[in-house]
Amino acid sequence: MATACAGIACAQAYCGSHAFDGQHRNEVQGYIMAGNNVVTDGFGGFAASYRRHLTNRWDVGGDFQVQFGKQLYSFDVMAGYRLPLKYGNIFFDGFFHYNRYDKWGFNETIVNLSAIWESPYVDIRLGESYIHYQRSGHRGMSDGYSEPLTLTFGIGVNIRHRNNPWNIGLFFRNYDDFYYENWNINWGVRFYAPLPRRMRLFGEFNVRPAGSISQLASKYEGSVKLGVKYNW
Repeated sequence: MATACAGIACAQAYCGSHAFDGQHRNEVQGYIMAGNNVVTDGFGGFAASYRRHLTNRWDVGGDFQVQFGKQLYSFDVMAGYRLPLKYGNIFFDGFFHYNRYDKWGFNETIVNLSAIWESPYVDIRLGESYIHYQRSGHRGMSDGYSEPLTLTFGIGVNIRHRNNPWNIGLFFRNYDDFYYENWNINWGVRFYAPLPRRMRLFGEFNVRPAGSISQLASKYEGSVKLGVKYNW
């Protein structure tokens, strides 16, 4: 998700989640996380991602994550397209996710397609996911099931224009970097701030009240993320 921007200020701020400033086509980011939920108590971990801007419209990438406590291991691949508008952008994203919950002995496969409208102060995401759950080493009907229709939705609001080098915002969504759920809603605060040498500091504080039990690893949860993004 990114707003088309130009100039030094934008290159430093990386407007939106993934901005192409016209010069730096490669982007990496990493963050650490920590939290607590009613299933595993405390947990922590890290995640990293890479994006390659093929053009000012198309990008591809991949992500991976490890969460200790949950014993969760994840990766995904993605492709996206940006449609510029007069007052923002619409992004079309496709993801293939794989989550391995080693502690509970099951795997989760997700295919998600979403459209994101991003304006200077507000971003809205709507999409659809196909989710399949499977116990490790089992292929019988009793050991796996699918959720073919899982709505993806989210709203984010910034207190400053997205082109500013620092910002604080609020979000409400039923997905995170590596999962998509019907009614496990995330409520939280997000921020970003500039660092030297084309880097950006970012973070989130997130609370997820109890909801759907399909995500066995986390029914009720609070967590924080803190990371750095760099492009070249």
